[in-house]
Amino acid sequence: MTLTQNTYCQDSSKNSIKFRTGIGISIGSRTDGLGITYSAGFQREIWNGRFRINPNLSFGQYSSKFVMDARDEYFNSINLETILFYDLIKGKKASLVIGVGGLINNTRGLLGTGGKPDPDYIGTISSQYISNFHLAGYIGGGLRFSSPNKRIAYEIIPFNLHIGTNDFLESHIKIGLEIKL
Repeated sequence: MTLTQNTYCQDSSKNSIKFRTGIGISIGSRTDGLGITYSAGFQREIWNGRFRINPNLSFGQYSSKFVMDARDEYFNSINLETILFYDLIKGKKASLVIGVGGLINNTRGLLGTGGKPDPDYIGTISSQYISNFHLAGYIGGGLRFSSPNKRIAYEIIPFNLHIGTNDFLESHIKIGLEIKL
């Protein structure tokens, strides 16, 4: 008895969909908070499988619940960013990744009446809605796990930093999932 098997293999695409989530801090000229962030975007390999460009949209929810010296704050942070990732050290299934990029941020939320106000604040405290825009840069790094014959890649990026205008700073620890198209 003879068994014949034909296999057809589809070449891996240079395009993928990328999802990330993490925890971290967001600090602005009027906001301080800890929270969770989510992002989704498109990714394209652009050179020899080592460079990837990733435009994405991220959304973070923050509060000053665990910040001892801040008034009550509940705010969202929305980032429209583009990141260029590079595999600094690349192995068969894992690589050390660094990334740089830029973003536009909108921080929007409520500053409440509870908690401790800034020491230099003079006057009565009342609730205020805020909406601040920031331009910022991105720098980050971590590990990426990708097998050449699999459609899914994983990443652990412990260093994600956004630094921008008006005292804007965000820092997160993120994990990600990449699905190759």
